[in-house]
Amino acid sequence: MPSLAPSPSGGCGAGLPRRLLLRTDVAVHLRIAALCLLFVSAAWADQASTIARIHRDVIGGSTRIAELSALRATGVIRIGSRTLRIGIVAQRPNRVRTVVQAEGSTATQGYDGEHQPWQISSKANPPVPQLMDDSAAREFIADAEFDDPLVAPPERGYTLDYAGETEVDGRRMFRVLVTHRLTGPAELLVDCETYFIVRRLWQRRQAKGREVPMEMRYADFRPVGGVILPHRITVLASGRPAHETVLEEVEANPIISPFTFSLSAPAAAPKK
Repeated sequence: MPSLAPSPSGGCGAGLPRRLLLRTDVAVHLRIAALCLLFVSAAWADQASTIARIHRDVIGGSTRIAELSALRATGVIRIGSRTLRIGIVAQRPNRVRTVVQAEGSTATQGYDGEHQPWQISSKANPPVPQLMDDSAAREFIADAEFDDPLVAPPERGYTLDYAGETEVDGRRMFRVLVTHRLTGPAELLVDCETYFIVRRLWQRRQAKGREVPMEMRYADFRPVGGVILPHRITVLASGRPAHETVLEEVEANPIISPFTFSLSAPAAAPKK
């Protein structure tokens, strides 16, 4: 039976059995470690929120972002050696309609923010609208978000986590991890100087369960209705270029028919 008499040296652990002292030390260290983790997590969460706030301010600020409620854009999609015409109509918060024209055919896709996204091809016989399958619908809905994830993230269901810095093409980048209840996790690379989002990385799950690393690169930033937006978007799959979209004309706050995004809306070809 170990003695409970005070040790000659006295102090905080005086008189406690050695085994009890060891357990006490471990408990104290665990509590300290937990507090440190909470402090670091809170600090990094604050860092992610600061990056989001500065990003919002530099691309136009809350007022101008809120005033930009819709867009109409035309441009091209380059897939290898092919060049396709594209027309896009988008409206806050997540309504979108795209029309792609190539070699005499037209493919239209749309989402009204409530129902299952749909698509129609002029090559189909008969050319009637069809609902997207669940996998394609989830990705289309994620891409339909009018604002990027760093604009009012908590209000829109986004969670941000700061993940340190990295370097891309000689430029320092903040790494911000983004999660949302409707989509899988993604990583945003934010330029440390401009605070523009320049890349987005995520995993796309294939039909057989295999995950493919995806990357979206944003460039050619220009103002639209007082808000700075990318006009060139390049998508890579497993590190290889998949397609590139170049917006040639972008109109801010056009007049949009309420039926534009519905399944019964007529498929208009993009402007040449």
